[in-house]
Amino acid sequence: MPILGNTRHERFAQGLAKGLSGKAAYCEAGYRSTGNAAEVGAAKLVRNGKITARVAELQARQVRRLDVTVESIVAELEEARAAALDHNQMAAAVAASLGKAKLLGLIVDRAEVESVIRKPMREPGQVEQMSLEQWQEKFAPKLLDQQSGSGEPAAEPEKAEPEEEIGIIETIRRAKAAKRAKPTGF
Repeated sequence: MPILGNTRHERFAQGLAKGLSGKAAYCEAGYRSTGNAAEVGAAKLVRNGKITARVAELQARQVRRLDVTVESIVAELEEARAAALDHNQMAAAVAASLGKAKLLGLIVDRAEVESVIRKPMREPGQVEQMSLEQWQEKFAPKLLDQQSGSGEPAAEPEKAEPEEEIGIIETIRRAKAAKRAKPTGF
């Protein structure tokens, strides 16, 4: 049955289907009333055959919606699998079996994502790209030593030469110089 033509009647039917009392559904539908008029008006509307049929339809829809469970879906997939096998549709039968397995948690779709996060260069004007091995040497020496199979944390790696320590002013000066040296392309 389609939606009722009268908006207030439709809202009244939906209110009754939700479980509201006749008086509450009548007031929510937009009818104005004082005293017992809401109860009387609701009683008149409940006797309307179209409204009664619409309430029954809405309640049946709710029952169907609430009746969906894992077991019911598994049963539907089993029926689809059997029908596919009867019609020699092997791909559909396999798809139904896989759907059941996924639904029951026997198969889990997972993807392993591996990414390398490279840290920014220390010098803003530095354009040299590091290879993955260079980056790991510089920033993750302990990780590489532990992966070598010793099982124990390795000793601190020896530094070939100490890094030059510069102040903030020198860093800004170098960044400006590097910016001036880069062609802008215009």
